[in-house]
Amino acid sequence: MPTKLHQMIVGLIGRKMREKGYDIVAFDGNEYLFDGQKINIPPSIKRHRPDIVGFKFETKEICVGEAKTSKDLFSKRTKEQLLDYSNIKGLSTGKHIEIILGIPKSAEGDLIRLLSELNLFEKDFISYIWLPEELVDNG
Repeated sequence: MPTKLHQMIVGLIGRKMREKGYDIVAFDGNEYLFDGQKINIPPSIKRHRPDIVGFKFETKEICVGEAKTSKDLFSKRTKEQLLDYSNIKGLSTGKHIEIILGIPKSAEGDLIRLLSELNLFEKDFISYIWLPEELVDNG
C-alpha cells in the first residue's frame, strides 16, 4: 500500500506531466488525484508497473513517472525499473519515452549518485522533481 508521502510525490509528478502537455492516462493508486476522474492502473513495462503514465495524443509521446522515497532509492527494484523504462522507445516516435522521477528533497544527492551509477545521469529524457522537506511528514 502506497504511503502518504509516496502519493504526494506521485501527485507532483502528475502535475509536472500536465505542465509538459501530457494527459494522465494511467495511475497506480487508491486516490483520485486528477480532477476526480477515474483512471486505469498502468500496464507493466517489462518487469515493472510505473506509478503514473502520461500521453500526448497529438504527437504520440509517452511519459512514465515513478515516485521514490529515500528508503527505496537503492533497492534492486528501483534499479530494474530505471533500466527497464530507460530502454523503451515510442513506436511512433522512435525516441526514448520520457521519465519523470519524484523524490523528497533530502534524497536528491542519492538520486544523482544512482543515476550516475546506471549511466543515466544527464540523459535528456530523464528528469526529476523533489518534494520540499517542509511537506514531508517525518512522524
